[in-house]
Amino acid sequence: MMNKPDLNNRDNIEKQVRAFYKKVRKDDLLGPFFNQTITSEVEWEEHLLLLTSFWELNLLDVRGFNGNPGLAHQGVDKAFKHSITTNHFDRWVAIWKETIDEHFEGEKAEYAKMRATNMAKGMYKKVIDKRPGGFIIPGGASGLSFG
Repeated sequence: MMNKPDLNNRDNIEKQVRAFYKKVRKDDLLGPFFNQTITSEVEWEEHLLLLTSFWELNLLDVRGFNGNPGLAHQGVDKAFKHSITTNHFDRWVAIWKETIDEHFEGEKAEYAKMRATNMAKGMYKKVIDKRPGGFIIPGGASGLSFG
């Protein structure tokens, strides 16, 4: 018997997104990227609602997300002098999974963890594909684990 709800509706997805980004904002590795890119509470609220719609599309196939995650991440990487590494994506996935496990369980919760792992790999490829000189991995490729 399940004691925690599943990520099977928008309200639960929004709770996950809010709990996740609350941690991300305080995280030593990820916090600076997000807090220097999203600089006001109004922008944060917009971001949280956008990401809720993003995950609602990915988990429940509910239309409503309007954005370009690849372009957004490429812009952040450029603004931070191409300093995003696999460690950042690994940390993002770890916090996402940890937050799910604290609050949710079930088929969609497990699917959300798998989707995040796959998205991180794809997003990192999009980020490095746009870098000048092509495939540059600061710090080397040895830490390439992605969850």
